[in-house]
Amino acid sequence: MSDTHNDQLATLWQGFLDLPFPQSCYRRSPAGEDLVLLDSHLAGCVSAALTGPLDERRRAALRTGIATVHRILPELADDPEAADYFTRLRELAVLAGER
Repeated sequence: MSDTHNDQLATLWQGFLDLPFPQSCYRRSPAGEDLVLLDSHLAGCVSAALTGPLDERRRAALRTGIATVHRILPELADDPEAADYFTRLRELAVLAGER
């Protein structure tokens, strides 16, 4: 993967780390999804991608997580903070999966 791609992922990741997890997401389970767990799984995969190639287990977790975020985003539309947070996390996950 190109240095530009790695730099983009690292820069976006640093910006994402400054975002607080939306308080409203502790109480929500859109489509039955645990948002704390979803955040944890995807963030862990992104973090791992910054250190090197992902194994197939993490690649599968990224694919599943990206699809889940895509599916639940319409249910988060009434909460701009949550929608922005998970949109950014999905973008990071997509970039990590391309690494």
